Amino acid sequence: FIKIQTFWEFYDRLDQQVTSAYIVRVARIMTYMLYFIHVEACLYFAVCVYIGVGKDGWVWSGKTNPYIHSMYLATKTAACIGNNWNPTNVLEFAFMTFYWLLGIFIFALLIGQIRDIFRALDANRDKYRKSIDQAMFYLKSLGVPQEMRDRVKLWFTYNWDNSKTLDENSLLDPLPKKMKTDMAIHVHLSTLSKVSLFQDCEKSLLNDLVLKLKPVLFLPGDYICRKGEVGTEMYIVKMGLVEVVGGPNNSIVFATLKEGSVFGEISLLALAGGNRRTADVRSKGFSQLFLLSKADFEEAMEDYPEAYKMLKHKSKFVSFIIG
Repeated sequence: FIKIQTFWEFYDRLDQQVTSAYIVRVARIMTYMLYFIHVEACLYFAVCVYIGVGKDGWVWSGKTNPYIHSMYLATKTAACIGNNWNPTNVLEFAFMTFYWLLGIFIFALLIGQIRDIFRALDANRDKYRKSIDQAMFYLKSLGVPQEMRDRVKLWFTYNWDNSKTLDENSLLDPLPKKMKTDMAIHVHLSTLSKVSLFQDCEKSLLNDLVLKLKPVLFLPGDYICRKGEVGTEMYIVKMGLVEVVGGPNNSIVFATLKEGSVFGEISLLALAGGNRRTADVRSKGFSQLFLLSKADFEEAMEDYPEAYKMLKHKSKFVSFIIG
């Protein structure tokens, strides 16, 4: 019992540690099957010893390896392959009847478990395909050009290939706020604290702000913001490269922003009339960014009125320097 309990604990812990949990679950089922066949082999050998080794054609002859012989018979019986040794007495008939019934039940149960594992794996993929089909049908009904539909399909495909989900925002919704806060702090706090606008802010304010960050994905060539637009978001580059461009047909690259770079922070504290973007920002390849909207920022700042005044004063100074 202790060893079986340890076996269960081992797979439970392994299931929590690895990323491909489906592989672990299939391995667990296969281990169950091998263990069951091992128990059947032991029962068969015990009956052979009780009847007498080599006494008839059904029991072990004593000339081969006893464990291999017993495992071979148990595997054939569990898999219902047939052509097993014919019993010759009442005990052997009763044992084989029990053997077959138990084998059929356990084998069917294990196959059903494996089927459920792969069905769960396919369910997410089916949901992804259904989402693409619905989106493509809807865009086509609106008369959206093929080139734009292809970009939408590319967004779906890239998102699925990288995260196996189309709604990253809702993945952590079931978690308690404290746990989500701890994870967000671990991922974003160091970057957010380096933003010049927030360097003098208290840690509790930064903790509230990191919870407001939302992931967004941009495809190659997508414009994250355009020159002259009224900015209402701040961005943090999570993965990929974005370019600050200008000149004829945006052919001049003024700067390339890498992972951890921040831009648009002044937009959060824009004065009356708004803060207009001073350049076009374009995604060089596939880029994953985190976005903090002005509405979410102001909601977080409701509990920090003094900090809000300080940040507004700082943004006026920065805007004056830039201007």
